[in-house]
Amino acid sequence: MINKPPFRSVLCGICFILTCVGLSAQEPGTIPWTPKINPPMERVSISVPTRFSSLGLDPVANGVSVPVGWKVSVFAATGLNKARFMAWGPDSTLFVANMNGNNVLALPDRDKDGIADTVIVAARGFSYGHDVRFVRDTMYVAQEASLVRLWRSNPQSLIYDQRLTIIDKAAQGNQMGGNHRTRTVVLDTNKGKIYFSVGSRGNADRESERALIEEYDYSGTGRRVFASGARNSVGMTLHPRTGKLWANNNGSDLQGNNIPPEWIDIVRDGGFYGYPYAYHHQRFFSFGGDYADLLPITSADSARVRSMSPPAALVDAHCAPMALEFTPSGFGNGYENGLFMVMRGSWNRTPPSGAKVVFLRFDSDIDTIANSVEDFCTGFIRDTNNQATRWARPVGLALAADGSVYLSLDEGKQCILKFTPPTKPTSVLENEGMRRDFARWADERLRLWISGENANVTVSDISGRVVYSATLAGGEQLIDTSSWPAGIFLVRTQSDASVSSATIHLAR
Repeated sequence: MINKPPFRSVLCGICFILTCVGLSAQEPGTIPWTPKINPPMERVSISVPTRFSSLGLDPVANGVSVPVGWKVSVFAATGLNKARFMAWGPDSTLFVANMNGNNVLALPDRDKDGIADTVIVAARGFSYGHDVRFVRDTMYVAQEASLVRLWRSNPQSLIYDQRLTIIDKAAQGNQMGGNHRTRTVVLDTNKGKIYFSVGSRGNADRESERALIEEYDYSGTGRRVFASGARNSVGMTLHPRTGKLWANNNGSDLQGNNIPPEWIDIVRDGGFYGYPYAYHHQRFFSFGGDYADLLPITSADSARVRSMSPPAALVDAHCAPMALEFTPSGFGNGYENGLFMVMRGSWNRTPPSGAKVVFLRFDSDIDTIANSVEDFCTGFIRDTNNQATRWARPVGLALAADGSVYLSLDEGKQCILKFTPPTKPTSVLENEGMRRDFARWADERLRLWISGENANVTVSDISGRVVYSATLAGGEQLIDTSSWPAGIFLVRTQSDASVSSATIHLAR
């Protein structure tokens, strides 16, 4: 039987959404954090194939919360030792940089049952190998000391046994060691360029040749600094339709729980992103304690800070942003015009932040300011006030053509999870204070319950655009939604007696 959630009282849902926006704009000072949208979620158990039973996932303690209708299962768990970034290679095989295993693993799923058939060591001999990418049949692996290009002597196998170092970081000054030893690479095939992020050596220090995003020619020559002041841009990606380079940032510590918020932005040629003096839009840090040795601030420092542009998005401080991926054309399921981002999770914040996957929504491909950030997967911390209850840390992300999402966990219950979207259109209708009540729809129709004789019903998307408006009689009503785009909507009903609202989420 379908639950019949009564709409809650006056302006409840509307006030909730506006409160989110208002609070985020006041924290700290007047920093405009990206508004948080809390979509309807449900807690699900992770399906564990028998072959991975030794992983020890508990259906209760290790469940996750995802959008209604999504399913979660273990895709791979054997041989993983700090699995980091992932990429699709030949024959739609998923590859993962296995950082502490000093190798790259191939995880073929030839029978398409959602479970890796086997684990193949596709390449080995890396140190802090964090990122793997492909250009057609050629593999690129980013490790602390270099960028390596690899190919196969046997095109029928998944073993990459031939290699060439095309960027030797060890031969460059101040590239090795320090706090941030992972390296991320982006390959722009249209421009014939390579982009390589090099994190800072320290927390907040004046340092040369670090906290950079570099540009190279495809041959590995022609190095130049493309952007500076990016403390540790672990996540970098090209927008699949505009070709713009985007990145996120792991901000510095010891400025408090909410400073600095982590940023996501377009990487501009010659752009400065604040490190080590400033954050967000031209805001200086407090120069005490660990930051005192940055003083004095020079006129050149101030000029660089004045050159900073407002970022596309600001999210929770210290959440440790990792993989960053725009959804491809036709991805669907309510996730068009946006990007998924993994947050590995804070290590010194109270309460903890991150340890989840979020989705940032934009109006269109050319929009450069995120409308909202919403949770896609949470639950890796059982008690959000207790760091000790974190059972995994998410890192890598891969989006499949069928709308599935793959996620690597590099600590705790180390595995790769597969998120499978709903097979049919589904929706949640959620009332404030009644998060477990929901109504599903079928056959492209939304089921509403109208109290009283009649009510004016308006449905609008998160940008305020009205997609439906009508006066409906009391009782059960079914609204045709076949022409609606996927996404989050606000349903508002108004009668002589009251005004009520609720949020719904439509995934296709």
